[in-house]
Amino acid sequence: MSLPRLGHVFIMCPLGETIAACADTVVDSDHYLLLTNAAPDQPYRLDHLPRTEGDARLLLLMLSPAFIAEMADFLSIPFDMTHLLHAVPLPQGDTLSQVLRLMADTLHDPEQTEELFMEVVGQILRLLRLRHQTLVNLAHHKVATVNDLIPCLLQARQFIEANCLEAIQTPDAARYVGLSEYHFARLFKTAFDITMHQYVLRLRLNHARYLLELSEMSITDISLTVGYSSLSAFIHAFRHYNGITPSDYRAQFP
Repeated sequence: MSLPRLGHVFIMCPLGETIAACADTVVDSDHYLLLTNAAPDQPYRLDHLPRTEGDARLLLLMLSPAFIAEMADFLSIPFDMTHLLHAVPLPQGDTLSQVLRLMADTLHDPEQTEELFMEVVGQILRLLRLRHQTLVNLAHHKVATVNDLIPCLLQARQFIEANCLEAIQTPDAARYVGLSEYHFARLFKTAFDITMHQYVLRLRLNHARYLLELSEMSITDISLTVGYSSLSAFIHAFRHYNGITPSDYRAQFP
């Protein structure tokens, strides 16, 4: 199958027992792929390779660059997708891939599919905003260095987001993108104005809010789910981050 290179952004998300190859990159159902290089060239060749005769599905989205550019302009976000994680395998489990999986399961419902599609666009815009923030914060580096670092740092951020509920440490993320622990920690803080440790805590506490709103899990179980072995430590961190205790927060969503 060929994908026309007309400046569009492609999102390729393997599902089930699927392996797919495109742009010299192979991904399985543990990863997904963004194709953002808008250079008009030969069409992309997409090969869909099922692992078994079981569940083998591939969600492929084709996003209009004009639409994304219009949305970016409305939000005052500089629009340049050329080097934004192009053909870099990203771990499924982050926010974008979760939305993609929901979309794959709701294609029978056009209204919900459209809503989730807009959420996908929102996540792309979030990556554009992060890219711009990174450009500004790393402006003192050489241009060539920055062009190499931005995909690396954004890839690390996606990796952290996908694994934030695990026992992830700075060396894990640094190793994932091939940087030394010290160099990675310094660059991450410079690029995103937050340490990796602080970012992991933010992700975990945001997930705790989601569980408090939509699940019937006990607060003790939620604290364990988001990585706290001590209930009192979880309550303290949640109150510090949200200005309210977990029980009071849940009470807002009867």
